Formats: sequence, C-alpha cells, structure tokens
Amino acid sequence: MNEYLQTTTFLLLLLTAVSIFLLNHLKRFKHDPKEPPLIPHRVPYVGHMIELIRNGNKYYNLIRSISLFPEFFAKDPSAKKVFSSRHPFPIYTLKILNGRTYIVNSPDLISAIQRAPKSYSFDPIITSVTERLSVPSKQGIDAVRYHPNGQNGEWGLNHDTMNDMHTTLKPGPILDGMNEKMLGNVSVMLDELDCEGGMVANLFEWARHTITRASTNAFFGPLNPFKALEIEEAFWTLEDKLTMILVNIAPAITTPKAHGAREACVRAFVSYFNDCGADHASALVKVRRANNTKYGISIEDQARFEVSNVFGILVNTAPATFWTISHIYSSPMLLEDIRQEIADTVVTEDKHNSSEAVSTIDIAKLKNSCPLLFSTFQEVLRITTHGVSVRWVVEDTMLADRYLMKKDSIIQMPSAVVHTDTNVWGPSAKEFDPRRFMKTHQKGDEQAKRHPAAFRTFGGGTTLCPGRHFATTEVVAVVAMLVLRYDITPLDGGSQGVWVLPKQDNNNVGTSVLPPVSDIKVRITKRKGWEVGKWAFTRSEEAAKFALSSG
Repeated sequence: MNEYLQTTTFLLLLLTAVSIFLLNHLKRFKHDPKEPPLIPHRVPYVGHMIELIRNGNKYYNLIRSISLFPEFFAKDPSAKKVFSSRHPFPIYTLKILNGRTYIVNSPDLISAIQRAPKSYSFDPIITSVTERLSVPSKQGIDAVRYHPNGQNGEWGLNHDTMNDMHTTLKPGPILDGMNEKMLGNVSVMLDELDCEGGMVANLFEWARHTITRASTNAFFGPLNPFKALEIEEAFWTLEDKLTMILVNIAPAITTPKAHGAREACVRAFVSYFNDCGADHASALVKVRRANNTKYGISIEDQARFEVSNVFGILVNTAPATFWTISHIYSSPMLLEDIRQEIADTVVTEDKHNSSEAVSTIDIAKLKNSCPLLFSTFQEVLRITTHGVSVRWVVEDTMLADRYLMKKDSIIQMPSAVVHTDTNVWGPSAKEFDPRRFMKTHQKGDEQAKRHPAAFRTFGGGTTLCPGRHFATTEVVAVVAMLVLRYDITPLDGGSQGVWVLPKQDNNNVGTSVLPPVSDIKVRITKRKGWEVGKWAFTRSEEAAKFALSSG
C-alpha cells in the first residue's frame, strides 16, 4: 500500500470515527469491573484506533508489552502478576470512541468463544463486509440480512450457502473432481517454465498468477472470467486497495481505481452468468448459484457476491505459495531434504525413452511420505498469518465464568499474538523452524500440550475455512513439482544470488496470510538431471485429506 493510500485511509477512517463519536457523544462509556481489564491510551477515544491504522496488526503484539502502558500498571500493580512479559494478556478491553473491543489472546478463551456462536456471532461481521465489498441492491442486502442467526427456526442465504460450501469442499469425490482440474492447470503452468536459458520473473507475481489461473479455472469452468488477463489484473487492483473499498465513502471518488476494478469484475461475472457459465462450473459454483436463485437474487447481485467469493479462493493461497517457495529455496539444506523426500514418491514410466518418459507425483501420498514438506508449509502459515478473527457480542454473557462480555461489543482474536506465544510454541516461537510440526522433532509431550485453537490460519469453530483442504492441496502441489523440476536464483541478491526475504505488508486488510511489501526478481531454470520427459499429478486411492492443526 503506497504512502498516499495510507494517508488517505487514515484521514477517511479518522473522519468517519469522529463523526460517529459526535453523533454518539451523549452515550457514556462505563467499564464494568467484571469486564476484561481496560487498557487506556494517552489519546482518549481515538488513540488505539490511530495505532491500529498506523501499525496494522502489529499493534496487537506491541500492546502485549508492559512498558507500553505504565499508567495501567501504576494504578493496578497486582496486574503484573497476571500480565507479565512471560504471560501475555489473555484478554483485555480497548476503548475506541464510545464502544468497547475485547482482544482475546488465550487459546482457552478463543475455544470458549468458538463454542458459543449464538452468543458471539460472526454473522453481523460478514454481513457488513459483504455489503461494503459487494455493494448489492436493496433486495440483495435484505437477503444477506435475512435470519442470519436462525430466528424462529429459519435460516437465511448466508447460512445455507456456507453449509453447502462446507459440504462441497470437504474431502470426498466432489472435492477430488475440483482438485483434479486444479492440478491439471498447475501442471500446465509449471510446464511453461521449461524454456532454454530459463525464465526471469517476479516470484510473488508469478505465484499469484499461477494460483489465480489454476484455482479459477477449476472453480468456474471453461467460461472462467479470469481467463481474461484484464479481469485478473482488475481483481488484484481491487484487493490491493481493499481498505478504501471497505471504508465505502463515495468509492467512485475516493478510490476510483479500486471502484473501477470492482465494476469490471462484476460486469465479467454478469456476462458469465448470462452465458450459463455456472452450468459448466464446479459443484461449488453450482450450489452457490442454486442458493442465490432460491432467495431470488438477481444476476447483477449474484455477480457482485461472486466477486466477494473470489477473495476466499485466492487472497491467502497466493501469498502462502510465495512464502513457502521463498523459505524453502532460501535454505539450501532444507531445499535438498525436501527434494529428496518428494523424489521418493515420484513414479516414472517408459524410462528407456527419456524424452517420452512420464513422471508423476501422487498428491495423496505427499502427506504421509513428505512430513518435512508438510511441516514447512504449516510453519510458513504460522509465522506469516496475521489475520484477526472477529465476533459480535449478541447478548451480555460471562466468558469462561470469569469475564463479562457486554452486548454490542466487538471481539477480536489476533492470530499473530497466539502464533508467537512462547507458552504455546516454546522459546523458539518467533523463529522459523521448518521441522516444528514433525512428530519426530517434538520434544516430550510438546504436541500434547499444544492447544488445538493455537493454530489460527484457517480460523476455527463454525467459521473454520471450508476451502482449507483445496488450498493446502494446491500449495503443496505447486511447491512439490517446482522444487523437483527447477532451480530458482534471486537476481537482486548480488553475484552470489543471496536470498533476501522481504517484509510483510502489515497494512493489507484483505488477507490472513500477509503478502510481501516488495517482490523478488528471480531466474527459474531447469534442474540438472530432471530436464527431460513429461510431468503430471496423479492421485491414488488412499485418502488425500491434509489434516491441518486448526482449532
């Protein structure tokens, strides 16, 4: 996000905040002693909000420091026994304007929240985001708002669609069909790297393009709107400037590029639905189409909702692919070890005629045969995930029989805090350890002590990401075939080709796995000894479910 956009976002959000504050100035904020402890800021009402805008999700880790809030501990010295640098805040309250936001860092409390979805609901959050991102008609908004919590035993569009997505994307024949199409596209994209002299590319740009084409072709079928490069580029323009879109103040004026990009994507999907593209698409697109039709959603609004759905397909998988490739190739020993375990799963036919030989990677065997590859992927997710799970407090409740959670408050559960908690992950919590998730690497009963809600990349509870199996298969497939077939050399690291990994973009609000702030220019060349023959993915009959450590 460029400096102009950051400044504009800050000013608009601040203007919005001040307006809300002035409209609600008569409403007094009163902190109940039974609530999670209140953490003050030197700048009343807007201080925490300004810090969040300035620091992004990093602020949740900064706020763990006792030294940042000396006034709080001066007033309540006993708090040091609970909130020490060794034991980060399990839960606390931030006063933002006249409202309250509860920040939850404890896996135990996160689990308790996830077990009570009717008291701590995600529906108001997703409804608000959908309205701002999709900008549907009044009829579309009414459908999204209809009975989100199952009032009177009836459920609405969001619930029905999410249920069908979980059914469609769970391991089984339907998901296998989508995976097969996706893997075929991945194989084609990797074949395009096979050229004399190698290919020069920006690594994140290449990973993003590969994931975009492979995923959208698998989901949307032969009439996939993203086959047009201008639509692919329009979507990523929209993603890059999502903050301004979600602010939703005259977007055609305040963020014309993002607004134009969104409308271009909408027009492409309107044409897609009018041309009966969904009839030849995946089961996932068909069930969404059926639910939209059931609730009387117009073609225009269906197109708008589909643009929002693409965020769930692409925006985390692309950076996850980039970071996994970068971490593996930047560590020669790790690269060699992963190459060896993947090579042991490869089956090559017709070895007597090398040019016609077909080498296949069995995607179903990678989980059991390549523990280091899989552990590395999970560790990459752990250190690059900075998303925040959000809930709305529906009614006054007692969380874990200890903390009063007031109605109409917001709950935030920042992944980065849990993912760097030394009480969960040990003293190396802030370090990259590619073997962390390997059972043979864990000491004593480390795995038994690790809380199931401590791995937050895919969320948890009723909002556990339905596409996690598809995304994992895709990233693992891209990485497995890439590391076997190609060498990658950074061109920006001097004559020795030194890898220098970029920082993450903490200002990106559209992703859980943060993208890089800058790209890495690389040369991709055929690997010696692996240059000839054809390559493909296959899937044996054994289960290909990638059981991630999700809470």
